Amino acid sequence: MRWAAYAGTSTVLAAGVIIRAFQERANFYSAAVYLSQSNACLMILANLILLCVAGIMFGLQRLLYGPLRPIEIEQLYEKAWFAITETCLAMTIFREEVGGWFLVMFVALLVGKVWGWIGEGRVEVLEQQPPANPRLFHARLSFSLFLSLAFDISILNYAIKTVLQMARPNMMVMFAFEFAVLTVSSTSTAARYAISLTEALIIKRQTQLRLEERREELRVAREEALQRASTETDSTHQESPTQTSADLPDPASVGEMDVDVPGWDEKGQWVFYLDLITGKLHSPSIPPPILKV
Repeated sequence: MRWAAYAGTSTVLAAGVIIRAFQERANFYSAAVYLSQSNACLMILANLILLCVAGIMFGLQRLLYGPLRPIEIEQLYEKAWFAITETCLAMTIFREEVGGWFLVMFVALLVGKVWGWIGEGRVEVLEQQPPANPRLFHARLSFSLFLSLAFDISILNYAIKTVLQMARPNMMVMFAFEFAVLTVSSTSTAARYAISLTEALIIKRQTQLRLEERREELRVAREEALQRASTETDSTHQESPTQTSADLPDPASVGEMDVDVPGWDEKGQWVFYLDLITGKLHSPSIPPPILKV
């Protein structure tokens, strides 16, 4: 309700500013100049643009990720707070260049980070438990990871070209480094997702193979039991063929939960190499030595 009131107020204010500018000015050019030179008008219009960006991002998030869990929202707030603080501290180096374009790049950086954090969290959830609707989940997640990687690469390419053209240190140097880190992080998340898909495929194949082996073992055991029971001559001390076959489970009733598979033993090695390459591997803390007196 509060967001709806905020959106309505922002829209009304922006519409009022634009209508007033066109009423007081004779043509479009003079009205545009007035809007660009008035600090109050710029603040109101920038607020509306940020609101539109937030609405688009919220729509994409609901489309590709669905509703976020409370723990995800809490983690996003914490990470976003630290990211905004770090960027604000870093922008003091280029405080002379703070302006409209800086705000655009700052919002793009924050959007890229938030989108990457959500994707990384969903990949971690996939590693812990299988999704309820695998097709929809994988379709959403794969497209969102591709979108995140494409966005980071495109902005990184633009930042690098701008730095090379200007040939002097400016704010784009900071954004180039930030988006380079984001690109590496998005690539790592996509690679980890590929590893999870490979593990799921290997486990599925192992499960199918183990099911076939187990069912074949039960068929052979039932046939041997029937043959042994039919060759017995003393029926008073031996079970009948029907009772002997009933002691063994039906091969068709064996499911995936009844078999054990070894899994993918090389997954840990691939994850280790991936973390080592992307710089996410942290050295374990070494306890201080105990001094003997």
